[in-house]
Amino acid sequence: MTKNLTICLSCVNGFLTYDFIKSLKNQKDFKAKIIGIDSGDSNKGDLICDKFYKVSSASNEKKYLKDIEKIYKQEKFDIFFPLSDIESFIILKYRNYLNKKSIKFKLPFNDFEKAKLFYDKKLFLDFCQENKIPSGKHFFVKNISEVKNIIKKTNAKYILKPTSGSGTKGVYLLNKFLKKKIKILESRNCYEINLKDLIYEDIFRKKKEFIMMPFYKGNIYDIDCIANNGKILHLSIRLREIKNRFMFYSTGHKIVYIKKIEKLITLFVKKLKLDGICDFDVIEKGKNNFILLEASCRFSGSVGVCTRAGVNFPSEMVRKILKLKQKKSKLNINSSYRSFLVFKKIDKSKSKILLNDYIPHYSKQSEY
Repeated sequence: MTKNLTICLSCVNGFLTYDFIKSLKNQKDFKAKIIGIDSGDSNKGDLICDKFYKVSSASNEKKYLKDIEKIYKQEKFDIFFPLSDIESFIILKYRNYLNKKSIKFKLPFNDFEKAKLFYDKKLFLDFCQENKIPSGKHFFVKNISEVKNIIKKTNAKYILKPTSGSGTKGVYLLNKFLKKKIKILESRNCYEINLKDLIYEDIFRKKKEFIMMPFYKGNIYDIDCIANNGKILHLSIRLREIKNRFMFYSTGHKIVYIKKIEKLITLFVKKLKLDGICDFDVIEKGKNNFILLEASCRFSGSVGVCTRAGVNFPSEMVRKILKLKQKKSKLNINSSYRSFLVFKKIDKSKSKILLNDYIPHYSKQSEY
């Protein structure tokens, strides 16, 4: 019997939302109506969702919650999939407040206390250290003097990133031999910088504390995970095939299997008794030596790659929430996927589709 339900999905103007929505469609055991929300003006959202609403930025908590309340009263959605860290955190933070207003929907992650650990990188790294989960050498710095003390006896480059935040926002690559500041991702205030320019930036005026860690040049992996009370139900390991390692999305992925990474994630899931969705970032520190950089209690924006590779994470999460039987499926190991090489035309009879209305999505590398 097919179950009808309504799913609210945030950040639908994002680069790779099409793959996510497609993953939720054409399922035999459930039929999903997709309500898309985004703080930006409708870009692609109204073309790829069944209905689109513009909402306030989640940084304005009161306005954002008011918008969610209004949309819920109109749509009565059953499940909400937030695709940004701040939205995940805020919805969990105000879960009781929403429940009291009879606004009740299911989420892919439900534990607010554990969600704090994902939102605050200091709590995350402390947890890893306490539970002997490899997370690399790191320091917590509160002023420029502490930064100077760390780099004075080394020629190594260091990463400086805020204890809260996502998508490389406000991240600096500190290189004391650099002559001039280099923009890495200017739109997200991400720069390679020397000590003199770092002092000029006055970063501690904007943020009270930063994490400082060595800059590792090894491969980066995205790990998608659905867990049930500390046990992994589905796991994918994706090698980022990228030119700019600071990009908040990857232009390509290769599905791989690495036993040491699987063991690393299994340990974290077990120690936290993780239940729900989680997206991990892992880096290769040295040959066959992997460390956990950070994680989010939400779907990765590029999780649609896994659907193409054989395991439909968004739909499997729906099945977990609805207590439906999980599908037995395997990933196509060593398959590679690229984004933005082709653009998918959306068939929407009510709208005239122009060239700039084509939707970016992932495609298997061998197809084009």
